Amino acid sequence: MSPVLIFAGNDYLTQIVTRILVYGILVLSVEMSWGQTGIFTFGQAALFGVGGYATGLIATKANITDIFILIGLALIIGIAIGMLISLFLFSGRRVGELYVALVTLALSYICERLANSWTFLGSGNGVPGIPYPSIFGHSLGSNIQVFYLVLVIFILLMLLCFYIVNSQFGLTMNAVRDDEERAEFFGYKRPRVQIFTFILCAALASIAGCLFAVSEGLVSPSMSGLALSTTTVLWVVLGGRGTLFGPLIAMAVLQIFNTEMQNVLPSLWPILIGIMLLLTMVFLPKGLSSIPNIIKSKREVKTL
Repeated sequence: MSPVLIFAGNDYLTQIVTRILVYGILVLSVEMSWGQTGIFTFGQAALFGVGGYATGLIATKANITDIFILIGLALIIGIAIGMLISLFLFSGRRVGELYVALVTLALSYICERLANSWTFLGSGNGVPGIPYPSIFGHSLGSNIQVFYLVLVIFILLMLLCFYIVNSQFGLTMNAVRDDEERAEFFGYKRPRVQIFTFILCAALASIAGCLFAVSEGLVSPSMSGLALSTTTVLWVVLGGRGTLFGPLIAMAVLQIFNTEMQNVLPSLWPILIGIMLLLTMVFLPKGLSSIPNIIKSKREVKTL
């Protein structure tokens, strides 16, 4: 059935699915960074927020709504910031996951505080009233049109990540993730791999922030803070780090449940999420995506 028939007349449902696709790009950035290369980052929400705020300010203050200009701007900003951070982190001596996590965590905290206090960014109110984007002068005047835009971009970026993961460079990323010293012993340029990957993931997060701004019509300090950074890492843990598709599935399922459970159990739902995370880490260290393999292995044992 066509998505038009499913979403027709239901802007709320359309917006939820669009948001899932946007968060999917953000999850891809964490999965490519941490899941595929071993760069444990808490800074993706900061880059997500930078892309969103840049888009919101350009669209509202300069009245520029062309989606190619907005995405291009977010891409350039993401690459620039990603390059600065990655050169600082990886161009010198080898650093551990904890060091990278603390630096990127501080980045998210700084960005959230800055967005909350800087009047140019709207302080606590953020940037509301972001208009619909346009393509070649034609305004996308409905949520369903924005959905199709986000869907196309999500598919293209998903295919890009899939291609990279299954390429020779993807094997290099996994080698650096599994054992940095051994990867360097075999001649792989660890700093280059980490810097390129971090820049790529920064660009993905910034593009996701741009799409969030044009699809939601506003940006706020919370989109660049610690809560979203932690939640994104949670999605990767639950889905299965290093599986690419697992985190996307976990994110989609949790977002759907989150929409309903926040109304039914607003106080208990965050606690249930925490319990789910603990159980997953204890009993399913490879995430929910490992369940089919566990079931298959048990069946094979029974047949022996």
